[in-house]
Amino acid sequence: MHARWLSSAFLLIAASSAGVAAPATSEGAKAIEQGYADFFSKAVIDKGIVSVAPDGEDYVVAWDLQKALDLAGPPKGALRIERFSYTLTPVGEGSWTVKADRFPNLAFDAPTDKGNVAGTFNLSGFHLETAYDAAQVNFLRSLVAVDLLAGKFHIADVARGADIDLAESGISVETRAKTSDSGAGVDVALAQSVKSLTETVLAPPPNGQGAPVKVTYNVDGVVGGAAITGLRAREIGDFWKYVVAHVEDADAPPEWKQRLRATLPVWNNLQANAEIHDLTLQMPMVDATLKTLGETIGLSGFVADGAAEIGVKIDELAFKSPLLPSWAEQLSPASLSLDLRVTGTGLDQAAELALDDPNFGGKADLSPETQDKIGQILLAGRPKIALSPGRLTTPLLDLAFEGEASVDTGAPSARFTFSADGLDKTIALLEDIAKTEPDLQTAALGVTFLKGLATAGPDGRLVWKVEVTEAGEVSVNGTPLPTGK
Repeated sequence: MHARWLSSAFLLIAASSAGVAAPATSEGAKAIEQGYADFFSKAVIDKGIVSVAPDGEDYVVAWDLQKALDLAGPPKGALRIERFSYTLTPVGEGSWTVKADRFPNLAFDAPTDKGNVAGTFNLSGFHLETAYDAAQVNFLRSLVAVDLLAGKFHIADVARGADIDLAESGISVETRAKTSDSGAGVDVALAQSVKSLTETVLAPPPNGQGAPVKVTYNVDGVVGGAAITGLRAREIGDFWKYVVAHVEDADAPPEWKQRLRATLPVWNNLQANAEIHDLTLQMPMVDATLKTLGETIGLSGFVADGAAEIGVKIDELAFKSPLLPSWAEQLSPASLSLDLRVTGTGLDQAAELALDDPNFGGKADLSPETQDKIGQILLAGRPKIALSPGRLTTPLLDLAFEGEASVDTGAPSARFTFSADGLDKTIALLEDIAKTEPDLQTAALGVTFLKGLATAGPDGRLVWKVEVTEAGEVSVNGTPLPTGK
């Protein structure tokens, strides 16, 4: 049952491994409590943080989160949170449903180095519904929905305070999990969305006179998701329970490295993405709008062929301010598409070397010998940086780019291609600005120099083919550039 731990971690159902059946019984409640103690320590039961009670066919699980916060020793009254409860209903051997229709409100009032911060978080229309069946390949589906999240904060600062109002509506988070096709680990998919988001910041005027300073931004939609394959959920759960069981030991428990090693590669691949739509920002003397802001992130686990990727997408960015010179808008980025990927081999070997080091997990850094070995392995893995075809535009300029850099024989080399349209207009504007802004004269000369290195492409765009050899020589369109060597 690779999925048993995942149920506990995602849904706090640590009793999924217990043979508890309907109707609910006090023995079944104690078995569930023991499951929570395994994952969160015995203190959560002894201190009354978690309690489980039978209720007909169901078990009612209650979390006294205030007691948990108080154990951390904050100032009295600094954090206040209500109890959170949900029902677990056994529907068969190793099968549960989970439901909750209310999430606790949170209030805080705490001192800071320069004053005080106070506020509240309130969720209305909260609903959680989860189905878990350890016997199924697609063993987990969970949906969390919130009609409105509202937050109000007051920052009292000796220099300057502020009041902040935050509202998010139409929040939805769906989680699904299945056993990986390979049988090693589980695959988890998460999808989330927010219908709208608004935040307003109200601060006193800088000089203490006049109207308060008001800043407001609105978002008309947020969507995102994540997918992780081959998550070693059972092994991670076993490691975590082992650590919890030995948390009070004076020395590191003897098997902790062995159990941590069993979690490798932790996961096979992780992909995450998010998009913000129709963002508007209003503040004194500045208005800004953005059609789309997107980001993607990819990260492999400690596998033989590792990779990391980041992508950014910006569409229709615009801002206006009487404080800015008239030419600023013409030079400001309006859109960007960028995707960068780093690949290499040997991450699995590097992780094993780190675990073997006597200093791993201690206060000291890994030994110089281990660090050198890891560096050699990663360098021998021929790391490569790939820049996918991308674009940067301003109202005057359209710049495209792509290329790659790699280390094949111990020394780096690179090849990148850039092309542009509208460079003449940009140079003309810079030269015109430089007549009254001498500091921009250098920029105008630099862009003019770059134009002189370009060749004309078949579509009329200016093209720069940049090459860096393993000997450190740099050329543009075949013309060597001085490198200072």
